[in-house]
Amino acid sequence: MPQNKLYTVNQIHPTAFIHERATIIGDVTMGEHSSLWPGVVLRADMNRFVLGDFVNIQDNSTLHSDSKRGVEIGDYTLIGHHAMVHGCTIGRGVLIGIGSVILDGAVIGDGAMVTAGCMVRGNTKIPPNALVTPDGSTIKIIENKAKTVYTIAGSLEYAALAKRLQEGKWGPFSPDEEKGFFEEARAIMKRLWG
Repeated sequence: MPQNKLYTVNQIHPTAFIHERATIIGDVTMGEHSSLWPGVVLRADMNRFVLGDFVNIQDNSTLHSDSKRGVEIGDYTLIGHHAMVHGCTIGRGVLIGIGSVILDGAVIGDGAMVTAGCMVRGNTKIPPNALVTPDGSTIKIIENKAKTVYTIAGSLEYAALAKRLQEGKWGPFSPDEEKGFFEEARAIMKRLWG
């Protein structure tokens, strides 16, 4: 992990992965096996950011907030490429799809899936396990339709990708490895939600 004077190193778990082209500024906490990928910007200059365990923030995503609220992201959450997350709360096992925007005061419930290209406006509350899709200039919320096991398996896969990258290994995961991610994800879901 690179040493950087712009954030407090002791708040970053030793197993967390921060790509050398990711930028962190301010008061950021990162949990076990969380990861930041190329081009990610976490700018916690006005308020605190807390990322749980096995959270991954993918390439070119940006997290920021104002002085009224920080950003909280629960365990096993996956933030897709080019997402914008601003002053909001995101639960455990949540997917924020590629190119989505989550604005101030929004609360995304545990296990929800916000699919690619969604704009979740400020103070919107997304129920747990909801599937959220774009619908013209707004979003459609379909309750209890999220496939949370895919999100958690993806978070486990990203933790493995970070380890591989540090070891200089490339290439796809084997079918057995993929199966293992899903088996572990099912066990995690049972532990988290019964």
